[in-house]
Amino acid sequence: MSEGHKKADILRKIIEILLHQGSQMIPTYLDNILSFANDKSSEVKKQVIGFIEELSKNHPQYLPQVVAQLRALLMDSVIAVQKRVIQASSIIYRNALTWICKGKGTIAEMQIVWQQLTELKLHVLNMIDSENEGIRTHSIKFLEEMVLLQTYDKSGDESGFSLDDIPDSLHFIDRNTLEQESESKYMPRVVQALGDLHTTLPPTLSQSQVNSVRKHLKMLLLNLIKHPSSNEMYPQLTQLLLDIGMTTQEIVKAVPKEKRNKRLGEIKNDDGAIKRSRLDSPQSNSQGSDNSNSRTDFSSHDDFNDAPKFIMNEEIVFDSLNNIKNVVSLVVATLEHNLPNEMPSDFIEAYRPIPNPGSVSQKRNLSKMLISLIKGEPIIPSLPLSEATTKIPLLRDDDEKMTLKNAVAKLQATSKVEKQIESAVSRLMEETRQEQLKEMKEQAKEKEKPIPPQTPSIPRLKQKVRLLKLQELTRPIPKEIKEKLMIQAVARILNAERDAAIGGASQIRAKLITTFASSYTPELREIVLNYIIEDPLNRIDLALNWLYEEYAYMQSFNRHPVTLQPKFNEKHDQNYNNLFCSLVTQICERAEPTIENAKDVLLRKLYSEAPLITDEGVDYLKHLVTEEKLTIVALEILEEICFMRPPRAHKYVTGLLSYAISDNEEIRDTVLKALVSLYKRTTDATKKVIEKYAKVYLGFIALNTPPRDLFSSETAAAALKQMWTDDLYKVCLNLIMMLFTENEELLVEVARVYGQCGAEAKRCVLRSMEAPARELASRKSDAFMRLLDECPRGAETLLTRLVHILTDKG
Repeated sequence: MSEGHKKADILRKIIEILLHQGSQMIPTYLDNILSFANDKSSEVKKQVIGFIEELSKNHPQYLPQVVAQLRALLMDSVIAVQKRVIQASSIIYRNALTWICKGKGTIAEMQIVWQQLTELKLHVLNMIDSENEGIRTHSIKFLEEMVLLQTYDKSGDESGFSLDDIPDSLHFIDRNTLEQESESKYMPRVVQALGDLHTTLPPTLSQSQVNSVRKHLKMLLLNLIKHPSSNEMYPQLTQLLLDIGMTTQEIVKAVPKEKRNKRLGEIKNDDGAIKRSRLDSPQSNSQGSDNSNSRTDFSSHDDFNDAPKFIMNEEIVFDSLNNIKNVVSLVVATLEHNLPNEMPSDFIEAYRPIPNPGSVSQKRNLSKMLISLIKGEPIIPSLPLSEATTKIPLLRDDDEKMTLKNAVAKLQATSKVEKQIESAVSRLMEETRQEQLKEMKEQAKEKEKPIPPQTPSIPRLKQKVRLLKLQELTRPIPKEIKEKLMIQAVARILNAERDAAIGGASQIRAKLITTFASSYTPELREIVLNYIIEDPLNRIDLALNWLYEEYAYMQSFNRHPVTLQPKFNEKHDQNYNNLFCSLVTQICERAEPTIENAKDVLLRKLYSEAPLITDEGVDYLKHLVTEEKLTIVALEILEEICFMRPPRAHKYVTGLLSYAISDNEEIRDTVLKALVSLYKRTTDATKKVIEKYAKVYLGFIALNTPPRDLFSSETAAAALKQMWTDDLYKVCLNLIMMLFTENEELLVEVARVYGQCGAEAKRCVLRSMEAPARELASRKSDAFMRLLDECPRGAETLLTRLVHILTDKG
């Protein structure tokens, strides 16, 4: 019953006791803990998420009961709750997979858990492109965990979970599908993206922010270099770490020991291959042992032309560029043989100063260009910023939803030329950032200088500006087309139920639907009503939202905006009544098996949660009493709304009172019990209505023939010919005799009617008074003393009988 953080703290203590001290009580209190998932406090919801996470670790047998609640919490409107769910999903996904593969539960339970996990996984993956940065970050971490779990173990490490642990007996889990999902993450593209990030930081970042980003980038690269699938990208990752500022010793220390040994073996094998290539090369045989390394020397132009004869790659060229002698020889050879007489015009336009001459990254780029020249491939020159940026593909809002397969397709579509252009853009952006930082410093210095007084200037003559008038450029849309477009728009919103639930926009969608339905034409009202009636069990909440919208307009709580003025002349209270009665009738008239079994639930929800029950709605409920299948349900609903809506209970109770003299004994007994219960606990206005009907039914026994009200519609025509019987007298006396013990003042009214009755009716009254009078004898009765003083004419025998009963034991 507490609020805010206090409630969350108390719930946390309860959860700790259940998990660590009294795990045998978890089945008893599991539903109670899960019910707090609907609490308005986000801190309380986080405690529930943590409880589900701990259950998956230590008590996975309860996963079938709790995993569905996790999916519901993912749709919460609070961002912090969504992030906590995604964070817990990584752990729960691993623990649930382990529990399923061990086969500790039944097949049905494991299949339910796997189905819920699959849907949860799809929801999280669809949130990777969320507008919130925290949700994107947690979703990517979940994706990483999913990839690790859904790949085969190639490192021989048996401590973690992999696809090898999934047994073949689980027919509902497809290994190939899981492996295809995990293959959507490619290490080269990841490393390339991190490298681009290192060189293309936004120019608006301060130096401390740049240091923070690169520190985080360093941690990510270290995690990648430890990953089993990063063996092929080891040189690129090492180079990136060197560029960031790590030393070779620090990198070697960070790499796992087994990976260092494996990498060392690969390097030795590569050295052996290089030595074999040297021995087998014709140049080594012709020049002798003194010039064995001449394949990597650019000592002359002829040697450079002979380079393609050997096994040339980027690493060999890069090593050669680290030798000053080779670089000087290459420059001299180029100056002598390869320079044109005049500077080309395209070189003047495209040339930009090298931002990082002599750095490792610049040598790498130069190595790539030299390899392209040696192999005869075209060399991509550096482009100006304006040309390069136009070739960068941009994501638009109308692109299709990002999925794993779409992401892979987009990544694979990038060609080699585009990658080189991106690297050129990266260098240019780094230059631009440095220039902007200088400009910002200069502007800050200029602001500090004193501002000289402004000299008076001659005001310019105002020019007349022609304003743009929308009416002159556009034409109004005809009314028929607007209504058609509006109906189509509402239809699309109605059909987007699943997408809205996945995207967390269910509440906004419901608000739109109810606003359209309550503010526009009858055609739209009919469309929305038919949509609700198609599946009333799952759309009853939408119907209640619509009722509240109509009630707000009926009570003038809301006013129609100018753009949403209704075009039809209907009273808003009539709109509410029509909608309420239409929902009741449609629910009762549906004959589908699923709806047939849920009619009582739907009717109870509608009558208990609607803001107002109209008189016509009460009349329809009274009519349902005559329906054989809904008789008891209708009577119980009538009793419930009398208790739940005290201000209008005096109107609703008439529906029960009309059946207090029913010829159906089951209906009559149920109604009489409900009326007595209401009489004890309800308002004075309702008590007066019940007493009024009891006196009217009492007055029937003074008539010569029974009234029509005592008979059903089938026998009402023959009621005039029937005579009074003891059972009919008893039916009329039941209600007042049951109220007699609660209100002794009714004794005077019974005596008054008794004096006007015939002999048969008087005998029935005396017999019916026996039990209430004996209960009256146990306490002093003021009503009996008043009856002694003012006995109505003809009631002497009743008074004598009461005296005998009251003095029987005294």
